[in-house]
Amino acid sequence: MQKWQIELYSTPSWLLQTLLMVAAASAVILFFARNTRFGREFSYILRLCLTPKSTVKVLLLITAMITLLLTEVRLNVLSTFMSKGLYDSMQDLNASAFWMFAAMNAGVVLIRAFNNVVNDFLDQGLAIKWSERLNGVLTTRWLADKNYYRLQMRRHAPDNIDQRIQQDAQDFIASTIEFVRGMVNSVVTSLEFAVVLWGLAGILTVFGFDIPRGIVWFVFIFVILATFIAMWIGNPLIHYNYENEKLNGDYRYSLIRVRDHAESVAFYSGEKHEHDQLSDRFKAIIRNRWRIARQSVCLSGFNDMFTNGIKLFPIILQAPRLFAGQIKIGDIQQTVQAFARLQNALSFFRMFYNKFTAYRARLERLYGFLLSTEEKHTARQPDLTEVSDGLILENVALYRHNGEVLLDGININLKSGDSLLIRGPSGCGKTSLLRALAGLWPFGSSGKVSHPPHQDILFLPQRPYTAQGSLRDAICYPDIDKQHPELIEAMNTCRLGYLVDKLDKPDDWQHKLSPGELQRVAFVRALLSQPKVILLDEATAALDEPTEAMLYRALKQKLPDSIIISIGHRSTLDQFHDGSTHVGNIDCN
Repeated sequence: MQKWQIELYSTPSWLLQTLLMVAAASAVILFFARNTRFGREFSYILRLCLTPKSTVKVLLLITAMITLLLTEVRLNVLSTFMSKGLYDSMQDLNASAFWMFAAMNAGVVLIRAFNNVVNDFLDQGLAIKWSERLNGVLTTRWLADKNYYRLQMRRHAPDNIDQRIQQDAQDFIASTIEFVRGMVNSVVTSLEFAVVLWGLAGILTVFGFDIPRGIVWFVFIFVILATFIAMWIGNPLIHYNYENEKLNGDYRYSLIRVRDHAESVAFYSGEKHEHDQLSDRFKAIIRNRWRIARQSVCLSGFNDMFTNGIKLFPIILQAPRLFAGQIKIGDIQQTVQAFARLQNALSFFRMFYNKFTAYRARLERLYGFLLSTEEKHTARQPDLTEVSDGLILENVALYRHNGEVLLDGININLKSGDSLLIRGPSGCGKTSLLRALAGLWPFGSSGKVSHPPHQDILFLPQRPYTAQGSLRDAICYPDIDKQHPELIEAMNTCRLGYLVDKLDKPDDWQHKLSPGELQRVAFVRALLSQPKVILLDEATAALDEPTEAMLYRALKQKLPDSIIISIGHRSTLDQFHDGSTHVGNIDCN
């Protein structure tokens, strides 16, 4: 049998053997890579995305993808033998052999096209499933244990978490699939075409020395040397790409701030200030992009020079053997193809290095965010006891982030139905005390606290939050029954009856409603959820005094057993509380 027949008939056994070798090599690489920084970060994210149920499905999908990838490599090898036969038949003027090899080349092209379509579909399927799982992990971690709140209070908190969850995760998945496919293809192609080129190579004479199979050694030495040079040139890009992600996230956040606070900016006529800030942030992006551009040009310039400069070498090195009658034109053609395939395979990491620097930055950003969500809340906490009703604070103290005392000696004892008004200069810690009662104070506290479970405590801030969706969704946030029988009655009580016909209309209600309307929405929530403790932080500051009085009376009448703790400055609030205290016994400065 001829060589092309041997290669063709041995394809099934080759696929099976190579698949097993790839599996074994992957296991060895993962075993040793786990002790590297890159390996630890990658395996950490991978473990989070795999469950016992999904692991088998993922392994089957990856096996199918690698099998198709190996099929593509094998088709490339067979293609070189078909091309050799095609050119040899033309040189020998053998028409029947020419048409046979032409038909086989066409068959290889069709099979390769079908193989690529299926492989591309599996790639996208894996990316979609992985994206679904990773997004679930990231959002769950972010929302768990109030991390979305605690992280922004830390001094070294991860920046632009929204960007990490949405953009970095998607880019990381796409780059991982591209990188793994490229690495497997590179290794297998290198081995296969090294064997093909080895069979075609002769003796290479360099400075009087004869080197057997010299063309094979030539391509390996030159490509490996070029790879190290490319890594040296491109190494600064890892830091530059990390900075690029951060700076773009900061710029996008500034744009969103202007959009979300458009009315305030307009009232202040703060366009010039906002423009200057946006300009400064964008200039930082441009400066970093110039650094990336300069380094990338050097890297791509070197890669292009090397890739194009090495193309003629296989012809030059094999030409003397052709002129000596040792090989045919088909052998030259096969040498050129095998040399090009081998050179491209060995150059994969060198060509991918620019993308790899950005990939490395995304991996670090995702790993850093996930790691931050695992950090335990180590700040000192008071002794907490959950009770069915009542609220007691015994000698409670709150501390700043640097350990200094913010509030000290707080003693409060309230029974069901009691109400307390807290007053004090701005910045003395009134809101901080409410945060501590809600379990949100991140910097440490001490003393003894007894209160009902957190789900029975409702916090009404000065500017309430509304969820996306319909007005019904906004009012019933977070878990009030959307078909609550007293919903419309509560809206009428809080003077929002004119919005009843818009309950199921989707809109941006956070911006559609006025500050006063938002505060009345918060009171509707209080009436519907019937909490045991209500914490009001200047919750009527945007309302006129008659409306304020009406809302407090509604709370007193409809929720007679609820404990009410209010922060406010108006003297009109006194009549709705059993007593008041002044947070002013410390130096507020």
